[in-house]
Amino acid sequence: MCMFALALLWVLLAVAEGLTYARLPLQRSRQRTFTLGVLLLFLVLSTGLRLWAGWQAWAVFCVLSGYRIVNLGRFWYARLPEARLRPASVRAHVWLVTMQAAVLGVGSVVTHWHFASQLLYGLITVQLLVALILLRATTHTWRHATAPSNAAPLTDKQLPSLSVLVPARNESEELESCLEMLTASDYPKLEILVLDDCSVTRRTPEIIRSFAQSGVRFVQGKVPDETRWLAKNFAYDQLAKEASGDLLLFCGVDTQLSSQSTRRLAAILEARHKNMLCVMPLRRHVKREGNSPYQAMRYYWELCLPRRLFKRPPVLSTCWLIRRESLEKMGGFESDRHSVNPEASFARQAVTTDSYSFIRSDDALGVYSNKPASEQYSTSVRVRYPQLHRRLELVALTALLEVVFLLGPIAGLLVSPGLKHTTEYVAVWGVSLLCLLVTYGFVSVGTRLANPWYGWLLMPVAFVLDIALLHISFWRYEFGAVEWKGRNVCLPVMQLASPVERVSEG
Repeated sequence: MCMFALALLWVLLAVAEGLTYARLPLQRSRQRTFTLGVLLLFLVLSTGLRLWAGWQAWAVFCVLSGYRIVNLGRFWYARLPEARLRPASVRAHVWLVTMQAAVLGVGSVVTHWHFASQLLYGLITVQLLVALILLRATTHTWRHATAPSNAAPLTDKQLPSLSVLVPARNESEELESCLEMLTASDYPKLEILVLDDCSVTRRTPEIIRSFAQSGVRFVQGKVPDETRWLAKNFAYDQLAKEASGDLLLFCGVDTQLSSQSTRRLAAILEARHKNMLCVMPLRRHVKREGNSPYQAMRYYWELCLPRRLFKRPPVLSTCWLIRRESLEKMGGFESDRHSVNPEASFARQAVTTDSYSFIRSDDALGVYSNKPASEQYSTSVRVRYPQLHRRLELVALTALLEVVFLLGPIAGLLVSPGLKHTTEYVAVWGVSLLCLLVTYGFVSVGTRLANPWYGWLLMPVAFVLDIALLHISFWRYEFGAVEWKGRNVCLPVMQLASPVERVSEG
């Protein structure tokens, strides 16, 4: 009877919450605050009662209720314009309630029919299957992303003209190191353009101008209209319009290219008859303090998923090459003004015509990343939520999947001594964990992001940090600020409502 009452309360709250998102005016008023406050109170109360009734069985259900509470807070805060806030809130509500209904259904079957053992068998089987799929996808992508060593070298006359485009803002030593290596390139038809993106210090333009005699061209960036453009995309757009090369190579100041890198990249592009090429760099040096779980997880998500099935190829923004003609046909950066990763959109278009390649660097190709540890965390926060299309329900779903399938085998091994059939459980969870360790090792150790002797052991820490970063990224985009190079990127990425649209509470 108690469970029936809780289920009825949940249904009534779900209906009331959905109607609130669809009908309640967005203008702040006492009535609006009261309505949302009452809903919040009952939602917290029902969650507490559910926990009291048996938290072990309903923990996932209550976690999803927490996301519903956050969704209510987002609707009350009304940071997004109405055209986006209502559908985003309704969509998240429907997804979260559906997931809760699924948990209720499974939980009820397990409780009444005593299927706990069968459910556990099924869960560990799926965990093993997922681990094998991730291992297969990672090894397949890793193998096919090998930089070719047999690409026929092109003569100076055969090489197309190439422009290296580097946006810079408030940079110092990294920019200087980047330009020193770029100017040492042996590419015969090369121009190097560096845009000063409205730096607040004089050091950045001074460094750029100091390389003028080495062939570096200074481009003074314009102030972006942040209601229309993400600043980095606007910088890319200005650089592309200033460039004269047939090929455009975009890279950040933390990218280092050896003298033959540009020649080899152009040769690979021509040999494969591609229009776009993206490079996974190596880290030049690995030190004890150089283990980078933040950067490794960004690489992990590009490598481990079976992306070919969904026509969503792996992409990184560190270093990518594209034909000017192809970029213009895709609409240029004007078509992705607000995107944190515009190169991902171009890659998705190119892969449909088999004109895109993703390769990982080796010492012969000579593309390296030297991103400081202080920036790796900021980069992860900046890109993680937009990668999930700025959707709360995908944050919830991704976090739950990571807990179940990435951390689940580890938790299973810890509790296995208290279970029946311990040997069988340990064997299955052990194989799952080994597969996950290998996939993470491919990324972290294979790209020199971690010490080869123990870097793969950082996998559990990396997974926990990724879940935490996902929620930090979501919270800052929805309720706070995401700073990048001294700018708050929330306004262009989230397309926030202007102060005039957000009517103050009466």
